[in-house]
Amino acid sequence: MDQKRKRHTNDKTLILVLVGILAVAFCVIGAVIGIGLLKSNDTKDKEPVKKEETTSIAIEEPTEAPEPEPVLETVPQKIDFQGLWAVNPDAYAFIEIPGTQVNYPVMQSSTQEEDYYLNVTFEGVAALPGSIYSRMVNAKDFTDPITVIYGHDMLDGSYFGDLKNYVDRNFFDTYRDMYIYLPERQLHYQIIAEVVYGDMLISDSHDLKIPESVITFVDELKSIQEAQNQYAEDMTVSSEDRLVALSTCIGDRPSNRRLVVAKLVDEKLIETQPAENAGAPEDAGSAAPAETPENTNTPENPPA
Repeated sequence: MDQKRKRHTNDKTLILVLVGILAVAFCVIGAVIGIGLLKSNDTKDKEPVKKEETTSIAIEEPTEAPEPEPVLETVPQKIDFQGLWAVNPDAYAFIEIPGTQVNYPVMQSSTQEEDYYLNVTFEGVAALPGSIYSRMVNAKDFTDPITVIYGHDMLDGSYFGDLKNYVDRNFFDTYRDMYIYLPERQLHYQIIAEVVYGDMLISDSHDLKIPESVITFVDELKSIQEAQNQYAEDMTVSSEDRLVALSTCIGDRPSNRRLVVAKLVDEKLIETQPAENAGAPEDAGSAAPAETPENTNTPENPPA
């Protein structure tokens, strides 16, 4: 009986020892696995995070294409500038108002006094009726916002003598077209006003070179209270417009000037081939003194 008890006790002891060994083994194995996992996580944490590669696509902002320059129509050459220059190289333009006697070269001297051509003809003769001319303040290509052209008011209607007819409303409405020819361009203007103005130079009160002057000048013309003044029903201007003011004397009003003002409405290129019937220099007025002008201004008192 004692031996059985003793053997049973030994078996129990052996089982407990085996269980303990297994428990220790499991603990060791768990510890090893845990340490491995910790090291693996540490390694992952220490590895640099790779940035996701992205492809950047430059998106160009849409740009407005510049507006193409308008293609100008062409017209046959009408004025023989080579012929004009052979007589007087100071001729730089030609003015024509259909329905009137205004059909002359436009002069400007760069070497003489401003109003040299007031009493010097196209042919270079110091005599009345002088010439149609502009002052040096204005560019010769008519790109200034306001260009002023001067001429005598002759009794026979020559030079700027026919401008007095614009006090008649029917005449004003009928003959509004004005053309200025340059060697390479034809400028088409429409007359928008006939005004009795003061005897001061327009350039003294308006800067002929800045666009804003177009509006202030026309506003001034509209403000002048004069019975014979005429204004076009479509008389609207902006700072982008270009004006030409024809200035002449008034025979019975020496302290005033008559202005006929026109606005540029069209521009065409001159064809390069020689003209068959180009205006010859002899068509550009006579050098001989004409009838006494209504107001014989002198260079000290030019038509303004």
